[in-house]
Order: sequence, then structure tokens, then C-alpha cells
Amino acid sequence: MDPKDIIANTGKAMESKVVAALGATPATGFDDLQQLLTLKGDNTGYTRVWYADRIKKISSMSIDIMPGKARYFNLQIIPNDNLRVPRFVFEGLVMGHSSQVSVDLYPDMDMVTNLDWLTSAYAGVNAYYDELRKSDEFQLGVSRLPHMRTFCSPVFALAPAMSIDTVPAFEEAAGRYFDFWLAMFEQAQECDSAEAAARAERRKLISDATIALDPDRKMVVGVYGEELTQRIETAAMY
Repeated sequence: MDPKDIIANTGKAMESKVVAALGATPATGFDDLQQLLTLKGDNTGYTRVWYADRIKKISSMSIDIMPGKARYFNLQIIPNDNLRVPRFVFEGLVMGHSSQVSVDLYPDMDMVTNLDWLTSAYAGVNAYYDELRKSDEFQLGVSRLPHMRTFCSPVFALAPAMSIDTVPAFEEAAGRYFDFWLAMFEQAQECDSAEAAARAERRKLISDATIALDPDRKMVVGVYGEELTQRIETAAMY
């Protein structure tokens, strides 16, 4: 596959798979984000939002940081707060010379502290994680960004420096993570309103921290301006 095609299309197959599997429908109120215009007026990508049954939000962002040379994408599924199920996130920076891609089932803090639940619920995905660790195509590593390390799960898979040719294989592996997440979601238990409210507050704090600790945010603001940057963050993370 042509490297330019990989750069342009990584994440889009997963986006389609997620939307189809969850029977999602486009959300209203985000039409202005279908084209992300820079301060110079250039169209560099999009942010899309969907809703689905028992899902608070599905968001997909894809931005040409350097058209034809580098693209950042972020696909996130946020279940309803009253469901005991993690969020799904697939994201990365795809470049011709060295790409960084990751996938995780981000648990909420109350889930992490419940070790019996964590061990049981994540048991099946451990095999996928071990498979990625042993892959000859790419090597997993630890993120240098504190906001990614702080909130990740034990099966957080990050390939920090991978060849462009291996990106499709990682996306295929991320698809298996999603299939596992989907099974968790379909069997997810509901909690009471107090637990749901606490989860919603924690998720907001996590999003706040992720934005505040992002070292690249100033660069994004410099490209899109503060107002559009906040619109993108609201659509993608809250």
C-alpha cells in the first residue's frame, strides 16, 4: 500500500466498523466540525460525532498535520455513565518515517481499584496484548506523556516508533480490542444513579487533565485558534 494512502486512511476503517457495530447515528450540533479550517482558511480534517443506544458519545477526529506526510487521528467510544464498562480509544500520529499508534480499554478509577473485577473483565484481552508484545512487526513501549500513562489500563498497547508499513497490522489488532470491548459492552452491568454521577465527574476530571497536560495543545491552538480548539475538545472528549 502506498504510504500516503496509509497516512490518509488509518482509523477510517475502524471508524466505519464501530459505527456499524453500534448502529450509531450522526449527532446534531457538530456540522461546523465536518471541515476543520485553520486560521489561514485551509481545510485540514474533520471531527465527527455519533450517538447510539447506551452510548453517551462516539467521536472520531482526523487531522492533516502535514498533508500527505502526517495525520493525527483519535477514535473514542464513551459509554453511558451508568454502565460498568471502560471507554475504547484508538489513536495515533501516522507519518511516513515513524508513526505512533495506540489502543486501550480505558477503565474508570472505581474499576481499577476493584482488582477482582479488573482481573476478570480484562482476562480475555490479555492474549491480544501479549500477541502485540511478541510481534516482530513493531515493539510496544511506554508513553512519554504523563496523561496517557496515568489513565491507561494494564493492556494499554502503544507502539511509539513503528514503520508506516506496519500500521495496518496494528489497526487490525486494534479491531480485535474493539471486538473484545463490544462483548464487554453488550454484557455490561448497570449501576445506580449515585455511582453513575460519580463516574461522570471522574471522566470530566480525566478529560480536563488530559487537555491540561497535553504538550501539543499550544501548537494546535496556533493552527486553529482557541475557539475552534475548544470546540474540537468538547466534541471529542466530553
